[in-house]
Amino acid sequence: MDTGFWTSVRCEALHAILNASREWQATTQFFSASIRLSDGASSVLLTLRNGTLLTRAADPQPVDVTISGPLTDWERVASHRLDWFQALTPGHGSMTMEGDPVFVMRNVKIFWLLFEATAKSGGAPEPQRYSPAPPPPSRARTGRYVDVDGLDIFYEEAGRGPAILCIHAASQDSLMYRHVLADLSDHFRVIAVDAPGHGKSVMPESGPLPDLTAHAVFNERLIERLGLERPVIIGCSMGGNLVLELAARRPGRYAAVISCEGADYTPGLDDFVLDMLMVNGHQMLECYSQSLTGKRTPPDRAREVIWQLCRSTPAVMRTDLGGYAGFDKRAAMAAIADPTLLIRGSDDWLVTQEQVEATAGRIAGSEVALLDGTGHYPMIENPVEFNATVRSFLNRKGDI
Repeated sequence: MDTGFWTSVRCEALHAILNASREWQATTQFFSASIRLSDGASSVLLTLRNGTLLTRAADPQPVDVTISGPLTDWERVASHRLDWFQALTPGHGSMTMEGDPVFVMRNVKIFWLLFEATAKSGGAPEPQRYSPAPPPPSRARTGRYVDVDGLDIFYEEAGRGPAILCIHAASQDSLMYRHVLADLSDHFRVIAVDAPGHGKSVMPESGPLPDLTAHAVFNERLIERLGLERPVIIGCSMGGNLVLELAARRPGRYAAVISCEGADYTPGLDDFVLDMLMVNGHQMLECYSQSLTGKRTPPDRAREVIWQLCRSTPAVMRTDLGGYAGFDKRAAMAAIADPTLLIRGSDDWLVTQEQVEATAGRIAGSEVALLDGTGHYPMIENPVEFNATVRSFLNRKGDI
């Protein structure tokens, strides 16, 4: 009897979807392996030989990699509610992998595409209403260099008025704030900076800054060099953590603190994953960024997220994300004295609502805002609602 998730109909659908995918063909053209997908009661075997694909159900022969999970998890994959990264992350999925983990991470895009094809075998996702499109920029933006402790540091700015300093996420640069520069510069002087070794800023002789405290010291020196008096500081992900550390280091120094997709404690990436960034970082971040992008993000902005992340170097990826994964400033949050807003996208599974609310609970008077259907990169994915949330918070603070 044809039972379980991997029925003959499902296997045939998976085979047809993969063979029709140009991206799959391009990614697997030099790849050879056998992969079994199993729900415990049924399975499918995929044998690839330099891009040629065969699928067979319930084949007992030895394989290179086996991905096993309960029927409920496979059904979540088919309904577009669980992807490759989530499936193997405790607390999000309960699948397991047998095989060489280095081999898998070296070829992670193949496994990502395999899970995407499995989702398509369950039918098209429900249509979504995308977040609103940002208007074209109407104000000039100017790029400049400033010397910070002997390093040429690049930043862009637009507008006049109270200063907003924007600090980017791991493996990104000032470009991620282009819609913030365009929109909020009607009332503010918006500045977005490339950290050392990112974007157009020079790499320190010793390599990427080793941790978020080193980034905090750099940003304090940058603020001094630019002569900014009580700026608003905005950060995303690694930058979202960083603005919390900055605020705790110098209470009362900032007009407001806005932490996006950040928290005071962000474990989650183990040393193996971080080390594999040095081996296959661009492919890993290409797939990982898709996992962290929200369902209301339209395809063009989702592609921009991928492109922005993949412009970095593996050394920067590994160091940035190592600093993010090792961040724990829970004991310091009580020192924060400036108005603080924590923004989270509802579809960001990396930074949970529990983490954000726990952080807010340690910062007196702080607020939390949730952007529906948005992922880990709100200023790229959903800039109109992100900017409106920031503007509303700042407008309620009379001394800005």
